[in-house]
Amino acid sequence: DMNRSSWCNNSVAWTASCEAVSAVFPAWEKAFAAVAMHHIDAVQDKTLRLRMHEFVSEEIAHAAAHSAFNRRNNLKAIEEAEYKKTAIVFKCPGRKLWLGTMISIEHFASCMSRMYLSNCKGEGRDYKLFAWHSREELGHKALAFDVWRHLGYSDKLLMRIVRQNQAYILKAVFSHVTARVRKSGGFRDWMGYVLWLCSVIRWVGLPMLQIYLPGFHPNHSDDRRFIEVSA
Repeated sequence: DMNRSSWCNNSVAWTASCEAVSAVFPAWEKAFAAVAMHHIDAVQDKTLRLRMHEFVSEEIAHAAAHSAFNRRNNLKAIEEAEYKKTAIVFKCPGRKLWLGTMISIEHFASCMSRMYLSNCKGEGRDYKLFAWHSREELGHKALAFDVWRHLGYSDKLLMRIVRQNQAYILKAVFSHVTARVRKSGGFRDWMGYVLWLCSVIRWVGLPMLQIYLPGFHPNHSDDRRFIEVSA
């Protein structure tokens, strides 16, 4: 159904990439909310604690909105599979692994958000959902990183966790997009895939590597232009 599958830039590849991340959002947004809630009592800084509460509220709202999107787009099976994967997070939300995972996925999400807000334009319900979520991702992009630093956890451990999670999320997105484009099979769809891939390299692939630079902090990227233009 090309009308349903091409709402983003009239491209199967772009639409499929949005579907891929939406399918995993509900489970992981709720899991990250649980991780943040677990750590709140250990955080002494009142401003950071307030940010953590705001983060939890936003994550729960994102999970609900994307669950509705997933129902509309036949993605519930993938969503349910992700819930099974996150069950272990709820059992032991205090593990450093999960806070480090938050950092790596939130960094990925902020890169995806810049790509989406820079390339996708529209007025429909689905466009507005991803634009709203993208703005909020950029708004809280530094939360998990600041909690990690506040708690005095190891940068070396964080980089090891980041490498694992970057590989996981990129594989999930590329597998879904490639399968959707292969199913469509048209020349135009494959050309769109190439253009989408170029955007991913520019907006996601290379910027994701910045987290390995000495002195990295998510707020070093000034995203006001994305938020203000898209508001």
